Amino acid sequence: MEEIRAEVNAIDREIVRLLGRRLAYVRGAVRFKPDERSITNPDHWERFFAQRRAWGEEEGYDPAVIEALYRRLYEYTVQVQLDLHRRKSKG
Repeated sequence: MEEIRAEVNAIDREIVRLLGRRLAYVRGAVRFKPDERSITNPDHWERFFAQRRAWGEEEGYDPAVIEALYRRLYEYTVQVQLDLHRRKSKG
């Protein structure tokens, strides 16, 4: 059991590292977004969630679980981008 826990911990650490890497790109994308609408663009996000649900299903995960995870990630990253955009706009 210890070996399994160690492997799961290593995988979780890698997931968190990748999320940090993803966040760096999310922050960098603000340079290319002219307004808040381009950040919250609902058409983009519905396609985004549908794709992640499909990926989750392909991996044997309940698509609703994957969507819930990505919706929370969406809330956080959109807020990060909005904060950065507002700071950029103030100049």
